[in-house]
Amino acid sequence: MPARLTDFPLDRLDALMKHPFHRENADRLVRLISDLRQCHAPEDFVAFQEQLLFATLAASEARAQRSRVIKRLKRGERLPANAPELAAGDQHDIEDWRLESDVLERVGRQLRSIGDAMAWRAFAYDRRYILALRRNDSPGPMTISKEGTRHEIQFVQQQWSEHRRFAMLHDLTDCLRIGDVTVFDNPNEDGEQEILLHELKTNPRRRESAQLIRTRMAAEALDVNGPLPGHEKAHLFDTGIPYKAHLDVLRDAFAFAHRDGLKTMRVPGQRGLVAMDIAAAGRRWSMPEATLQFKSAYAALLRRTRLTGQRVCFSSGDQASRNTLLPPWGIYPLQPAQCAGLIADVLVFTITASSDGFVEEARKAGLDARWVLPEGHEMVADEAVVEIEGYGHRVTMTRWEIERLLLELTDLPTWAEGIKQLLRRGPAGWQPWPHFPDEHRIWD
Repeated sequence: MPARLTDFPLDRLDALMKHPFHRENADRLVRLISDLRQCHAPEDFVAFQEQLLFATLAASEARAQRSRVIKRLKRGERLPANAPELAAGDQHDIEDWRLESDVLERVGRQLRSIGDAMAWRAFAYDRRYILALRRNDSPGPMTISKEGTRHEIQFVQQQWSEHRRFAMLHDLTDCLRIGDVTVFDNPNEDGEQEILLHELKTNPRRRESAQLIRTRMAAEALDVNGPLPGHEKAHLFDTGIPYKAHLDVLRDAFAFAHRDGLKTMRVPGQRGLVAMDIAAAGRRWSMPEATLQFKSAYAALLRRTRLTGQRVCFSSGDQASRNTLLPPWGIYPLQPAQCAGLIADVLVFTITASSDGFVEEARKAGLDARWVLPEGHEMVADEAVVEIEGYGHRVTMTRWEIERLLLELTDLPTWAEGIKQLLRRGPAGWQPWPHFPDEHRIWD
């Protein structure tokens, strides 16, 4: 797992955020998000993917070059004759090489976050595809030195040149981890479009692998609601409830933060939000003063919101390409520069909720809900946080689902009604993965 920003000392964190590569990529993110929002026809997506592929491969190769230099310096050897130039720092200082490698790791994840936004848009913001295709380990950095990568790129180019189809490379994303390529066929006269999932073989005589089996299961989960890969009882479930979220609150908070440095706002459902624009805050305060202002504003917000029960808090910080359940910042209904700011962590927000808020909304929907996480106990990835019962069935929610609900600012009555439909209509014995219709109204 890549190091988090909170793991770095303040001086190193400051150097990382101000590094030329990081600043350069922040500008690139704005252009990419703007370009992605203009993608409608297959040729638009093809052109967009080409520029994203070029940037991703360049970042991967640059980091690989620095890794090779770091290994030589650790062994006490001289710099190789073909060593790249450092963008900042001393060529003979191993720590400066490590810093640049860390920066490029972040750049790679930021570009993958743009790849995730491309996937969500290409799938018309239908969360089912993400839920089905995320269920695998991360493939790691994309590099042209891999035979499989070259084969996939050739396949993508062939699909366009011979069939005029957009073929999406999964390795450009973090959320698409099953299959290598998704091909979007041209719509027929009725406007229906076939979406084809491919697991490509470099050796056509190779027997069916575990990856091919997972690819077939994902396709069947999407086509006939078969079990999701990795768990025979896991199935997609359509709640039938139109999705709602309070992302207008986030948009307004960032507008004020851009002027004043930070802004606190209340969110329906016993939730409080504090947003900070790092650049605007830096113009008003020193870093220590900005930290104090943040803490003071946050404490005042919690007093006003009057949260009862346990407090649950999540931050947008350093989330790019870390949680495949969370929609990528690039599709949030904000200005491209704001979305890029979230990806690059120059805009951040923290949202705090009350455990009683979740329980209360579930009970309003006629369900029996219990917050089962012990007081003071840290949330663990797969540990139950909330248990909800109704209609003779029970479901549990874990940390990742709570985090997603908070960072999406999901409308809690909508969430509770979705859980109600799941318990009322979901087949017994399922491990259901709910989704809501018409999400494009939120993200598009």
